[in-house]
Amino acid sequence: MEAQTDKVINEKRRIDGSTLIWVALGVIIIVIAGINLWSVFDMKSELSPEPEIVEARVPDFRLTNQQGQPLSLSDMAGKIWIADFIFTNCPTICPAMTQEMARLQSEFVTDPVYFVSFSVDPERDTVEVLSRYAKAYGADDRRWHFLTGEKADIYQLAEKGFSLAAGHNGSEILHSPRFVLMKPDGNIYDDYDSRSRPAMLRLRRDVKALLKK
Repeated sequence: MEAQTDKVINEKRRIDGSTLIWVALGVIIIVIAGINLWSVFDMKSELSPEPEIVEARVPDFRLTNQQGQPLSLSDMAGKIWIADFIFTNCPTICPAMTQEMARLQSEFVTDPVYFVSFSVDPERDTVEVLSRYAKAYGADDRRWHFLTGEKADIYQLAEKGFSLAAGHNGSEILHSPRFVLMKPDGNIYDDYDSRSRPAMLRLRRDVKALLKK
């Protein structure tokens, strides 16, 4: 009886050992298959062409700055500049936007970085009004332009050129709170929500990157 029990135990051990071997082989096969599959996908990703980057170029414009001088896109050629759309009577986001632009002007005071603020209320924002507004925010007339002109031209420039909202809702003037960073070649680098601290930090980082090129 005792010999029979030992036989059963030994047989069970052989079965358990055999099972472990097969389990181990199965795990090895799965691992090898996984490595091969990953290699195939990794190779495909390396061979896949990079997506084509389509750069957005702002169309030409000719407007008037706070000094009564004409300013066009060609005047900004070869320059790094930041654009926004505001109006001087704006009671909501415009003061904060202009203050943020003033901070950028101060931070890059020794760098060739320029600023352009387009008025979305050009009928009221005359040259004289924009001149007073610019002085109130410490704008350097050589580097920061406040532009006025035909409303239709400015709205079209905002929407078609910079892909930013601009328009009216009854008597309410609507416009985007975003800043747009322009490259020296006249193409848009990126746009940034002026209300977002992370976005403004990213804008500063991107300006510094362009300055190094």
